[in-house]
Amino acid sequence: MFSEATLESIRERINIVDLVGEYVQLKKGGQAYQGLCPFHSEKSPSFYVHPHKQVFRCFGCQKGGNVFTFLMAIDGLSFPEAVEKLAERTGVKLERSFRQEKAPSPLAASSRQLAALEWASRYFNYLLTQVEEYKFALKYIEDRGIRRETIDRFLIGVAPRGWNTLLRQLQQRKFTFQEIVQAGLVVEREGSESGGYDRFRERLMFPIRNRDGQTVGFGARALKEGDQPKYLNSPESPIFNKRRLFYGMFESQRGIRQVGEAILVEGYMDVVGLYQSGVSNSIATMGTALTEEHCSELKPLTRRVVTVFDPDRAGKDAWHRSVHLFLSTGFFAKDLSLPDGLDPDEYVQKHGSESFHTLCAAAPRQVTKLLKEIAQRGPLSESAVAETLTELTPLLVASRRLPDRASLWDDISLVLGVSVPVIAEIAEAAGKRTGPAEAAKPAAAPRAPTAPSRKGPTINPIDLQFFSACVETPEFFLKTPRERWEGGISDPAVKAWLGELSKCDNLLDFREKLASLVHSGASTDLAAAATGGLFEEREVPKNSQDFNILVETMRKRHLEAEIRSLSAQIKLTARMGDSEEQLRLLNRLQELRSGSSESDLPG
Repeated sequence: MFSEATLESIRERINIVDLVGEYVQLKKGGQAYQGLCPFHSEKSPSFYVHPHKQVFRCFGCQKGGNVFTFLMAIDGLSFPEAVEKLAERTGVKLERSFRQEKAPSPLAASSRQLAALEWASRYFNYLLTQVEEYKFALKYIEDRGIRRETIDRFLIGVAPRGWNTLLRQLQQRKFTFQEIVQAGLVVEREGSESGGYDRFRERLMFPIRNRDGQTVGFGARALKEGDQPKYLNSPESPIFNKRRLFYGMFESQRGIRQVGEAILVEGYMDVVGLYQSGVSNSIATMGTALTEEHCSELKPLTRRVVTVFDPDRAGKDAWHRSVHLFLSTGFFAKDLSLPDGLDPDEYVQKHGSESFHTLCAAAPRQVTKLLKEIAQRGPLSESAVAETLTELTPLLVASRRLPDRASLWDDISLVLGVSVPVIAEIAEAAGKRTGPAEAAKPAAAPRAPTAPSRKGPTINPIDLQFFSACVETPEFFLKTPRERWEGGISDPAVKAWLGELSKCDNLLDFREKLASLVHSGASTDLAAAATGGLFEEREVPKNSQDFNILVETMRKRHLEAEIRSLSAQIKLTARMGDSEEQLRLLNRLQELRSGSSESDLPG
């Protein structure tokens, strides 16, 4: 692709020690330089650079090569990209060994937009740090604990007041109106080819930079109360794609390589705060869900991720959604829940970076944590098992080729009480859909054992038997404490009907409520069974001992389900490394087993 003369010219003009030194702290030792390897984690330096031979070598992970292979490995570049980057750096004109010209990249075709964005980022930073009028914005970010050198490192700034302040500044610098619009800095007025207004006004500005350090867009936060939306991004364009870009990738890529792991957080300030405190391997998406494009962007740097999202419902949903995506794209992903509901930047300011790194190292694997959460729900009804299998379908599809698939499917089988062959069938059936994106969507579980037959009753026979006894002998049912039978019912409709009926104070109220439920049309099968309790004239043998046997059956059923659920939790907690929680669960399991033995249940 490139002539040998061109490659040799680049090699002659660049010093490998200078290049590697931009990524690794090197110390001279004899004829070579040495430092900690950027490609794997180590405490003693085994990485060497030889200035005269122009090569590097790590005697720990065995990586080695020249300036081109180093740049390819450290920045995740292809060979042509590494050559082009070093040619630009050394001023060597590239001469390809074939006539076919490469199609221009979006960045090459958008040099004027990139220039406008770069100027704007430095202008915004100047306004924030140097202009008295915007001291309120500087105070806001400094009150968050961010120092001036960190502000400058991330080029954080503030957009000016006025509807066209930035537009006028850029036009004075010979940028055309269309170039500024295409850069996403100005919104064009409808029907006008030369009139528009600044997209960002009086907002805290976070430049979004690609891995080469070029500003390709902005994330902006409102500073004034009531300004909507609170967060505003640059519009999508050939150079700004929110489904691919991370905030902080340029600043953190070296840290990600050195640590061998990326920390994925939700907010820009989390990235900035972590970096300032010494956690230099964090990145954030820009208000969008994680995508396959994000994973492709991150993969050249690492395949290990720790998600540290906010403790609210949205944060929990975000890491839940990422589980199957990380699995399907070959990442080993963990999830960290910070104590006391703290955000990452709040935590490091309070406890320091070393404590944060310790928590990340001990964080549980995402998929194990997800299954533990499911197990903590306690015994699941048949319909809940079917719903959970549907939710887990993307995860099952993604896990089909994992080396530890058997162990994972065993865990799912233990948590849900579904056989491994059925789990395998669900995974294979969903995986045969057309296209990876389609296969990743949750789908109904085929031939799941919980799927009811339409030819007979859809209610569990034990639930139905207990329900019939309750409606036909209400005088016994109303005297029985709810906690003795409720946990043993698996069908939600049966549980709901009996829950309503248990609130009745007398037999008259009971029969009126029962008639109301029958006529509600909520459950045909339950209504059919309930009608037996509406015929007072019918002689029904009434024996409190028989009814109590059924109640005891429901209690034992609940106890057995709790024991199975706790056993699953204990196994998953052991994998998560939480010995304190494991001990608590083991004690609880022992209590339940003691209760089982006293009731002649299997241990």
